[in-house]
Order: sequence, then C-alpha cells, then structure tokens
Amino acid sequence: MAFELSVNLEYMFHEAGERLEDRMAAAAKAGYRKVEIFTTGNRDVPSLKAALAETGCELLATVTDPRIALVMADQHDRFREMFAQAAAEAAELGATNIVVPSGIAVPYMKRPPQLDIVAGAIGSVVETAQAHGLTILLEPVNTRVDHPGVLFGMTEDAVAVIEKIGSPHIKLLYDVYHSITEREDPFEVLPKVAHLVGHIQIADAPGRGEPGSGQIDWSAILKLIESVGYTGALGLELTPSTSDTAVALSHIRALAA
Repeated sequence: MAFELSVNLEYMFHEAGERLEDRMAAAAKAGYRKVEIFTTGNRDVPSLKAALAETGCELLATVTDPRIALVMADQHDRFREMFAQAAAEAAELGATNIVVPSGIAVPYMKRPPQLDIVAGAIGSVVETAQAHGLTILLEPVNTRVDHPGVLFGMTEDAVAVIEKIGSPHIKLLYDVYHSITEREDPFEVLPKVAHLVGHIQIADAPGRGEPGSGQIDWSAILKLIESVGYTGALGLELTPSTSDTAVALSHIRALAA
C-alpha cells in the first residue's frame, strides 16, 4: 500500500528560512500536504492558521511543553493549565493530535509508581482533549542519544500509561528511530502494540537523518507497518543530510508511494 508522508517543520525545509510559515510553503510546493510542529507556545497562531489555509496543508500534530515533569505532582496544576491552552491552540489550527511528553524520570522512585503518577496527570486532561476533538499521543523517546533521563524511554513505558488510563482518546506515537536507538526490535515490538498506535514517525539510524542515510532496511520496515494494519500518515521527524529537503526525502517518498 502507499503511505502519505507528514513533514515536521521544526526539522525540515530550513532552506526556506526561520519562519514555520515559509517552511510550510516550501513543503507544500514540494508536494507535502501534512505537517507537524512542536509547541504552539509563543507562536503566532493566527499567522500559522492563515498559512495552513493558504497552502492547503493539514496540521497533523502539535506538542505540549516537554519541560514539565509529570512525575512531579506539584507540577500537575501547571500542566493542566498549559494543556488547556495548548489544546485550544491545536484545535484552532485544525490539528487532530497533541503529543504529551513524559518529562524526566526521578532516581529515588521505582518506575511503576512514577508511571502511576504520570497516568494520573494525563488522565486528568482527557476530557479537555475530547472537548477539542484531539487525540493525546504518548511518545517513547530514546534515552541513549537524544533524551537522557526521560521517563518514557521504552515503548512499554508509554503503553503502561495508556493501558492504565484506558481511554480511546489516548494512543501511542511509535517512532521507529527512537525504538531502534533504544535497542528495541520493531519486528517484535510493533505487532504487540499496533492496536494502540495512533501515529508512526520515522527517521534513519544511526544519525536521525532521512531514510537511506543510515542502516535501517526501509522496504522491510514499510512492509512491517503495513502488515500490522496501520493506514495513517508516516511522520518524517528527521534532520536532512543535505540542504535540499525535497531531495533528501526523495528515497522514502519513492518507497512510500
């Protein structure tokens, strides 16, 4: 099957300039109609909304503030306030997903109690997400290279929280690059969690460049993703190895088609 690709404007089309609006225009010119960004905090939401309308792009996902440590109960009120604003802005931009990072883990508490505390925080904003028509995505990110110290380092960490909350409005963001960098085997992990997956992101490893720049067998990975029944877009969250993003993405674009 063919997969539609979604580009993260924080990482790609830098050749168009610093403004996300300009990168979005470059992505649309290159034929990409789904985009992703990080937090909307301190961003010009009306300007982004106008750019989405002008380019015909769809915003697939935004991200809440990753600096909030959800394992700290005294930060939960701040988290709920931040989430309410982030969700409203995501909905204003037409996004359907909002990613909630776990924040850091703490060394003085066993992992299950930490996951319980985080589940309580995330569970408390489900109604807010639902009211805005948003799905909350929980993303495990690798601790070995990019995000040392985070709580959701392994796929099983995010899955444990998703299952504790038990809401259809909370799903897993499975990132092939993070999973492999954390020394997981996608061929073992993904089939087990596919029923919880709301979005899949990809980048090559090592290096987090575009597919074809590292050592991952992308033909095999795409067949795996197809075999588990995933039909959504593949999010490209990577740093291109060349200054021309469209050229860098040509290999995965051909494979996905």
